[in-house]
Amino acid sequence: MFLDTNVIVYYLHDVRPYSEIIENLVTGENLYTSIKVIDEVIYTLTRMKAWRDLGIKRIEELREYIRRHGYKSFEKEIDMVYELIRQLGITVLEDKASLQELVDVIKRFNLLPADGIIALTCKHYG
Repeated sequence: MFLDTNVIVYYLHDVRPYSEIIENLVTGENLYTSIKVIDEVIYTLTRMKAWRDLGIKRIEELREYIRRHGYKSFEKEIDMVYELIRQLGITVLEDKASLQELVDVIKRFNLLPADGIIALTCKHYG
């Protein structure tokens, strides 16, 4: 079973009823995700914390904050992702997509590029 960004974010933040559904689905399954998904999860959790705790709303402000202070304020979120992967034994797949495949799939299915990469990675690994 491939875990996409929202599944991981909902699970980590215990967004009900989704987190309960996810918990039932992942039990006893071989679980997979990709580097792109992990990128999106860490980005999402970082943006959420920056907005909620630091009042940072614009991406430019977040970049400047990280440039000046590093990821110290976001270590808990990053560690949560790492621990979830470790605890559930999630296999993190290398992203697989060629430029032509990406262009074709985003046009054909009206996907954002990141979602196209994720779809192509899933296709590649079956």
